[in-house]
Parts: sequence; structure tokens; C-alpha cells
Amino acid sequence: MKMIIFGATGKTGRELVLQGLEQGHEITAFVRNPDKLNMEHPLLHIVQGDVTSYDEVNAALAAKHYDAVFSALGAKSPFQRDLRLVEAVRHITHAAAAQQAGKIVHISFIGTRKDAGKLGLLYRWITPLLMRNLLADHRDKEQIISSGAANWVLVQPPLLTNGERTGSYYYETTIRQLPSSKLKLSRANLAEFMLKLAQQSEQDRKAVMVSE
Repeated sequence: MKMIIFGATGKTGRELVLQGLEQGHEITAFVRNPDKLNMEHPLLHIVQGDVTSYDEVNAALAAKHYDAVFSALGAKSPFQRDLRLVEAVRHITHAAAAQQAGKIVHISFIGTRKDAGKLGLLYRWITPLLMRNLLADHRDKEQIISSGAANWVLVQPPLLTNGERTGSYYYETTIRQLPSSKLKLSRANLAEFMLKLAQQSEQDRKAVMVSE
């Protein structure tokens, strides 16, 4: 498959690049600073650009027919709004539709869900209060993607860690009661799950929570 990754120099984005190459996919990494990726591979193509520029995003998506478009852009702070990233997701969504690219697989957050309160006090009261700006950004990005013309899936993990890839995680579209000890996910497992979603259709046009 041909895949393009926005946010490839972030921790999850780098995992997507590494695991995608490991699986034999042709990977394009769209990055502001290529030196930060510091990676070479015969199947890896690096495109320098700015996600806040629609023309640059559109040009990258027009260069090839991509089977999957990964949105792995990370906010710098969980306490402040970052409207540049919201606009970047708008650019990715519109350009993917314009270029008839494949599925957008987007990293969101489990706290955006209407049923997140089932997960306990943290997601019922604390997260909506302390991370209201982060949640607002994530909800705006989800709305942009889900209302766009391109195919999509929203991936909603809890707290992300730098743990190992175990291949052991739980996911579904409706939250059940989970103990708080389970509400974490390694970025390596998240990347593995996202790559699976790009290659199957069961969760298309759905928001999927995933946790270890």
C-alpha cells in the first residue's frame, strides 16, 4: 500500500513510519523538518512541507494515489487550544477528498466520546475540566473529518505511553466499563492498530476507542 503520514516526526508518527516500512508499505513522510526524522529506507519518501499550507498539503497528496492518509499531528499542550492543528486537519481532509486519496486514519482522544463518563471520575469530571481546550480541538477535528467526503476512521486512545509493542489491546465502538489501570496504550500498539485499520474496512466511518 502507498501511505502518507502527517506528523511523522512525532512519537506515534515515527512508529507508523517504522512499522509501515517493516510491513513493506511505501511510506511518504510529510514533515516540516526532515532532519528530525533522521531515517532512510528504499520505501521511504520524505516531503518537506507545512501542514498549515493547503497548497503544500494538496501538492503532497496529488503526487501519488495514496491508499491511506495518517493524521498523527500532536498538540504541544493539553491545556491550550491549537487552532493551527485544527486548520491543518481541515487541509488534510479537503485535500484527501480532492485527490481521491484512500482512508484517513486520524488519532483523536477517548475523552471526546459522549460515553467517556463510563470510564470513571477522570473522564467524567477531571478531563472535561482540566483539558477542555484539548477536547475542544479534538472534537473540532473529528467533526471536520467525519463530515468530509473522504473515507475515514477516528482512533480514540487514552493516555499514551512509550511502552513496547505487544499486539495486545482492546478496541470497540461502544465503551464498556474498564478499570482505570487499563486506560493506557503504548504508541507502538497504537501505530500497529492504525495500520490494521488502514487495511480493513470493518471500522470505516466509525470512532473506535482502543486501550490496553
